Amino acid sequence: MSATYTNATRQELPQRRYVLDLIHQMAVSVHDYERGMIPLELIGVQEIGFDHDAGVHREGNIPVTVTKDTSVSEKSVQDEAGSNYTATNHSGAANAICCNTDGGRLDGCLLYAYRSADGTASADIRIVIKEKSVLAYVDAKLANDSLFGKQSYFKPEAAVTISFGHPVHEGYMANYRHKDWWTRPHFGPGWDTLPRRTQSLVWRTAPDQYLYLLPVCDDRCRTDLQGDDSGLQAVVSPLILGHDSIKALAFSLSWGTEPYEVAEKASSDSLHALNREHRKGKAYPPLMEYIGFCSWDAFYHEVHAGGILEKAEELKLLKLPVRWFMIDDGWLDVSEMRLQSLKPDGNKFPEGFLPVTRQLKEDYGVDWVGVWHTIAGYWGGISQGSDLAARYGEFLHETRNGRLIPSPEQSKGFGFWDVWHRELKEQGIDFVKVDGQNSITNMTMYNMTAGEAAAGAHEALEASVYQHFEGNIMNCMGMGSENVWHRPVSSMSRNSDDFVPQEAGSFKEHALQNVYNSYYHGQFYWGDWDMFWTSHEDALQSAVLRAISGGPVYFSDPVGTTDPARVWPMIYRDGRIARGDLPAQPTVDCLFRNPNTEPIPLKVWNRVGPSGVIAAFNITLDDAIVKGTVRPSDVPGLEGEAFVLFEPLTRKVRTLQRGEELSLHLQPGEVAVYNVIPVRKFCTPIGLTDKFLSTHAVLQIEEHPQKTAVRLVEGGIFGFTADPARSVKAIVNGLEARVVRSGELCEIDCCEIEGEPVIEIFQEFKV
Repeated sequence: MSATYTNATRQELPQRRYVLDLIHQMAVSVHDYERGMIPLELIGVQEIGFDHDAGVHREGNIPVTVTKDTSVSEKSVQDEAGSNYTATNHSGAANAICCNTDGGRLDGCLLYAYRSADGTASADIRIVIKEKSVLAYVDAKLANDSLFGKQSYFKPEAAVTISFGHPVHEGYMANYRHKDWWTRPHFGPGWDTLPRRTQSLVWRTAPDQYLYLLPVCDDRCRTDLQGDDSGLQAVVSPLILGHDSIKALAFSLSWGTEPYEVAEKASSDSLHALNREHRKGKAYPPLMEYIGFCSWDAFYHEVHAGGILEKAEELKLLKLPVRWFMIDDGWLDVSEMRLQSLKPDGNKFPEGFLPVTRQLKEDYGVDWVGVWHTIAGYWGGISQGSDLAARYGEFLHETRNGRLIPSPEQSKGFGFWDVWHRELKEQGIDFVKVDGQNSITNMTMYNMTAGEAAAGAHEALEASVYQHFEGNIMNCMGMGSENVWHRPVSSMSRNSDDFVPQEAGSFKEHALQNVYNSYYHGQFYWGDWDMFWTSHEDALQSAVLRAISGGPVYFSDPVGTTDPARVWPMIYRDGRIARGDLPAQPTVDCLFRNPNTEPIPLKVWNRVGPSGVIAAFNITLDDAIVKGTVRPSDVPGLEGEAFVLFEPLTRKVRTLQRGEELSLHLQPGEVAVYNVIPVRKFCTPIGLTDKFLSTHAVLQIEEHPQKTAVRLVEGGIFGFTADPARSVKAIVNGLEARVVRSGELCEIDCCEIEGEPVIEIFQEFKV
């Protein structure tokens, strides 16, 4: 089989050479459990091709190639009969391969062979070169000649280390696990500061030139990134003792001129290789299109039936169309942090859930009721001496330290979830939030491989969720790579650490995590940016952050404290959310900078059909005034050269060219929102001006020589811009309507109209 080739653009050539140089400079070592670190030496590079239509490649397997075992000197490798390796050093490999490609290579496969000086350890790094990305597979071995003698095994953590040296960059942003279940961003400059357990890394090599390195967790091993004095490293860990052979898809590396493109490319290629779906191939949960309420910050562990109904009554009186309720932690029958039974706590829900769920749905307009549990049942698992353990023991797994959890084997674990979820469904429950997900790795550490436990646990859980709740699940505390890579179908996952309303200034860290985590996490899932309080010092900032997130919006105010004014700018009369099209992302100009420590605004963008939206926050830790700019080009992919910028918080309207800048100054705690709308020929619809994402309300636009017709989601204050040299009149659903002009902004009051109003705007030159 032969490699295939296509021509590269001149702009891409420096990036590909940079990538090839980075690959050629790899240094590899392995970690024997007893002998410690063993450095390996590069003995050769083999260039091989593959058939793109071969099923084995689509499944992520590397084509079979000849592998040499123990020879280490260049001469012995060259002399060995039938050798397919080119004996070379790093610079020789770089020159040979770069010259062979003629600058145009996009597809092929390279095999880098590394051996220890004593012949007892080896590693082959197989680089599958794709268009604008590479996939790297590791095949490492420790020699064990005697079956009955003392054996050599890889260390469970950092069994293989791949070192890249100090790649030249103009700034980087990494996402690392600062807790076992949450990630946060880290910003350069030095590779020596790159934290352990980094799960995503993007850096700029030159203006408009980006590289993205994505470590993978497959069924056998987890790869993490880290840095030290020697530079950037990828470490491969099976997380289990007793292996003398390791095979894994270790990482994907992509390049391009746009940072969001490279993240999507690397994640898509890696997921495809593992037979998994990118977020774009998953369905957004229908119930999460609507506003919701969560009991956690309202009641904490004291949640009870009366409190839930009291909150529902409050929301009914406020005429807020809350469509789903989540009964969070506090409802379960537990003892010493362990689950006792599948029933609700008898003191808090004396008649079970059914009377509560029935009343919520019949009297308060709630369509869906969900409950919370952990992936272990409860935080400490399942009580050993309980009737629950005795009855369903066949579906449980006892860890080495004596904890009982639902079995991480798919066939067994499903039995437990099936019983529990069926019972919840009979009690009127429609969806679940499953917390503590990364605990499955901690509880099975060194007993199962990195991906094995997570994959089995998630497959068992989701099989039950799809059978009983139509797949409606909120994943939580599962941002560790074992969880991120191994959920089979679910499409939504928490995107940050918790919202903590009692902690002053906590919004700053919460916003930082959500916006920057979304850069990588949004490739896998629709992000849940957590609940918030509508009556709080950060209520406006919190509302805007959720509104632009592209994910669910729900609040958790205690009884009697919900402020409807903070909710209505995000929703319609039926409770539907005016939601962005994508998981929101940081803008390019702040992607590599830390808005906690620099006097710059945190800027985040999303798309809303043909328009965009930008939100800007002041999250400096020292409460300084921040300064920056806003440009239409901050939103990637918008068509057109001129744009209307509408600010719903100030009702200001401006027209800017694509690259034109608007100065931005934000006081501590201040937030700004900009809808970015391509200018149309005669009039530019802005949408409903009382919504943060105003253009979301525009369902259809028809342009005619003398009029523009606009259909809206619902009535409200409709805004548009028009040529000031022309007079304007409007007809709404066939009746003439008053147009109020204030500068560039024109508005029509359609608040009394039910259904989807059609607005016709006529213009003629003023006489």
